[in-house]
Amino acid sequence: MTHTSGNSIVPHIHRMLPLSTVFLVIIAFGVTLAQQSDRKIGKIEVEGLEKLTADQVVATTGLKIGAIFSIPELDAAGQKLFDSGLFAKVAYRTSTKANLVTIVFQVEESKGGASRVVFDNFVWFTNDQLVAAIKREVPSFDGTAPDSGTTTDAISRALQNLLKENHIEGTVDYAPELKGKKQEHLFSVSGVPIPICKLHFPGAKNVSESKLVEASKQLTDADYSLKSTIAFAEFILFPIYREVGQLRARFLEPIPKYEGIANCKGGVELSIPVTEGPIYLWTKAEWSGNETLPTADLDAALGMKPDEIVVGSKFDKGMRDVSKKYGRTGHLDVRLLQQPEFDDAGSRVTYKIAVKEGPQYKMGKLTIKGLSEEDAKSLESSWKLRNGEVFDSSYLERFINTDAREQFQRLFSARKALGKGPPQIGHEIVPNRQNLNADVTLEFKN
Repeated sequence: MTHTSGNSIVPHIHRMLPLSTVFLVIIAFGVTLAQQSDRKIGKIEVEGLEKLTADQVVATTGLKIGAIFSIPELDAAGQKLFDSGLFAKVAYRTSTKANLVTIVFQVEESKGGASRVVFDNFVWFTNDQLVAAIKREVPSFDGTAPDSGTTTDAISRALQNLLKENHIEGTVDYAPELKGKKQEHLFSVSGVPIPICKLHFPGAKNVSESKLVEASKQLTDADYSLKSTIAFAEFILFPIYREVGQLRARFLEPIPKYEGIANCKGGVELSIPVTEGPIYLWTKAEWSGNETLPTADLDAALGMKPDEIVVGSKFDKGMRDVSKKYGRTGHLDVRLLQQPEFDDAGSRVTYKIAVKEGPQYKMGKLTIKGLSEEDAKSLESSWKLRNGEVFDSSYLERFINTDAREQFQRLFSARKALGKGPPQIGHEIVPNRQNLNADVTLEFKN
């Protein structure tokens, strides 16, 4: 923080003066101090603004036109601007005419990020009421807050004061939240129960509202939270629509209605609007990047038929089966990047699937743990996938069920004779990206 002033003159006495002269100097000095203490703020200006307005900056400082001028208060105002996170640099200068001081703030707005402010469960207030309360503490508030600085502290204070004014016994909590790649500033209230008394799904048709309500018991058993409701709709309710081919169904922002519902003290009536969208039929998959496996094999593994309803779980299983088919060719790191292309007019969908096959692995080392040396060697002798051969991720199942079936039966019989049940068999396939070998470990646990 820097400041300059063109008006502070402090007299210095460099030599002995007659007594009468000393009295005159003391009187003059006293008059100067009195004039300084009577100085008032006549004008406040701001230089260097790009997005903010001068009125917002002045309001943030807390300084008032006509108030008594004070250097400590001016320093505090400048520090408040800097701490807000809105500015990278703050300086000021002053000038005085008569007893009126002009203050000029020289600022550089911060280039750092600002993120959206989200009110999680302030169900007693409208958004306008919340914004108005914050603006009393943060005049520059525009629905966002800097990602650094003290603005979020000021917002918390404003919201806590609003609760107190309305006799709500809750505590304001703040936490930065990541939503995808973006950050949000989430403010919530704790210490106050907010049960969900009634639940509605405006717009629900193909999937009945009663089915959505029944699937939402976990949601209604908890207190209302905007964040939790949005997540619940995305991860629990949306899959219901995927199962009937409505791949673009959308749940809009929840609307809590707080009216002191009968038989539900302090609760809300919650509406979650839904836009169901069309039921999509399968057109085709367009594959790219596949070299080891031909398109026909990939289509067969995917298992989707032209003109059938695109059931989400069936498509997901098909994608897993494609990955397994690549695993049988030694491509353990295969990645399938899917991008649907929707034809809303025809209610059809084509999936573009980019295949990143990755390297092809060979069989590496087999390790068997938890057995005697004799039993381990017996099993190893039945392992037919030799070192250096193309690795097949499906072979382990064939090994257990076919190639080493007799050895496993013998082991189980021996354990049964000792009064023990079948062992737990754990397995691990570890691709070595240095030598492109896949090492396999089988572990038997009691």
